Amino acid sequence: MDEIEQTEVEQNDVIDVGYTDVPGTMLTDSNAICDFIKKTKIQDVLNWGRKNSLWFMVNAMGCCGVELLATGMAHYDTDRFGIIPRNSPRHADVLIISGYVTKKYLPALKRIWDQMPAPKWVICFGDCAISGGPFYESYSTHQNVDEVFPVDVFVPGCPPRCEALIQGFVELQKKIEAKKDKGTDY
Repeated sequence: MDEIEQTEVEQNDVIDVGYTDVPGTMLTDSNAICDFIKKTKIQDVLNWGRKNSLWFMVNAMGCCGVELLATGMAHYDTDRFGIIPRNSPRHADVLIISGYVTKKYLPALKRIWDQMPAPKWVICFGDCAISGGPFYESYSTHQNVDEVFPVDVFVPGCPPRCEALIQGFVELQKKIEAKKDKGTDY
């Protein structure tokens, strides 16, 4: 390669990966496609679809779990918001950590999180999930779940009401729409 071609390569930041040049074609990779999508209106359309179809993983622990289950029932009818409970981690995109998390249950919860497809989000529901609640510094309860999972929304209360969980979903939808959620790194 002579000197002129080398400076041209340095100026254009072209990386030669061994492909032959075909006139009128351009080679790209998945990172370039992701960057393009993040900079265009396509990302806004994708985020609109994601925020209006939040399927949450049913993970009921303790008294917060009763409120979580009641939120999915007919009285509150989260289906009208596009918030649908799922029983399989492969079909869910929101993990709701409700109630206390014991040290014995934490590896199973991590496995559920790993099985969920990206993008995915986490809502901490209740004082026990956020800080341990009345079980704070217990020998069997894990405190500070936000150190293990990238929590997007905290819903405080002991136990929080169903309306608070719906408000937590609304806050998550606002974060997704504004692209300030932790689940957009896909």
